[in-house]
Amino acid sequence: MSPSTSISGQFDTTTGVEVDLSTVKIFVNGRDVTSQSTITRSLFTYRPSQPFPAGQVQVRVEFKNTNGNARSTSWAFTVQQSQPAGQISSISHDGVSTVLTTGQTLTLTMRGTAGLQGTFLLILDNRTVREIPARETASGTYTASLTVQQSDRISEGIILGRLRRPASSSGQSPGVYAAASQPVVFNSASGGSTGGGSTGGGSPTPGNTTLQPRFTSHQDGGDVGTEGFTLVGQTRPNAKVQIKVVAGASILGITVGGQTVVDTELTADNTGRFQVAVPSPPVNVPGLRYRVQATAREGNQTSPQTQINLRSR
Repeated sequence: MSPSTSISGQFDTTTGVEVDLSTVKIFVNGRDVTSQSTITRSLFTYRPSQPFPAGQVQVRVEFKNTNGNARSTSWAFTVQQSQPAGQISSISHDGVSTVLTTGQTLTLTMRGTAGLQGTFLLILDNRTVREIPARETASGTYTASLTVQQSDRISEGIILGRLRRPASSSGQSPGVYAAASQPVVFNSASGGSTGGGSTGGGSPTPGNTTLQPRFTSHQDGGDVGTEGFTLVGQTRPNAKVQIKVVAGASILGITVGGQTVVDTELTADNTGRFQVAVPSPPVNVPGLRYRVQATAREGNQTSPQTQINLRSR
């Protein structure tokens, strides 16, 4: 975890029995930090006044519910020395404005911080993700190629680039992500064909006129992989979308180890489509859960918040 991380937990109230807030005690490395914590009926948060030093941090939470039953849970996480994650300056490919057919080769190029581990992620029609390892062919330049197969039929393939530090004994770094500005199309009649009554080449038709964002790639309560995933959604064309993703684990009915893994604002494209890559969190705990929150802005108008909860398989 980052030295500046906060500690948070969510009380499970689905049983109908609430927590007696007057009994909640929060200890960090054996020190009672209850008075410095924010505690509500559903959650608590503690943010240290100074960053945690590198090493292991022990957390213990004690409380009673309104039935008088005592509960206690504890967990630990490791704080790592901060290392620059690097940056990506550009993502490009040679499949712009064309339909690639069987046997043709797509070449991908990413430029950014030198000496890192590069990977391209091809998101296939908002459903699946294909990883394509990249090589650093020159300092800070990473390339990869993909030959189109007969079974590859993609009407809209989004290209993401990822740079991260190689895995070490402390785990895999989350890395940084960036997306190519143009999608790729494989063995598809779209993108210039006149089939199906479409004239092709015109402006895309907005897929949604509602400002409140909705996620098209995942549903509330759905499963995600353990190595990160990509959220895709819909709002009004060119709206600003604020997305926050918090990861934690459910232990004894409490969501613990809460860490913000995404907190960003992006702009939907001219069809209202938006996407964001969610990295795997640096803390490896069982029962990982993700709380995803999104709001959209258009001019002076702000949408209601959309929230979904996802779980790691």
